[in-house]
Amino acid sequence: MVYPFPGMNPYLEDPALWPGVHGRLVVAIADALSPQLPPKYIVDIE
Repeated sequence: MVYPFPGMNPYLEDPALWPGVHGRLVVAIADALSPQLPPKYIVDIE
């Protein structure tokens, strides 16, 4: 299937099919990045 925009998958972007995934993914990425940053940086999701 050819998607309308490179790097975008409408199936994965549909919130009706994946409720809560984006919010949980953002938190998981923030949690993974935080320990890798120097002390003067913070990870903020808002």
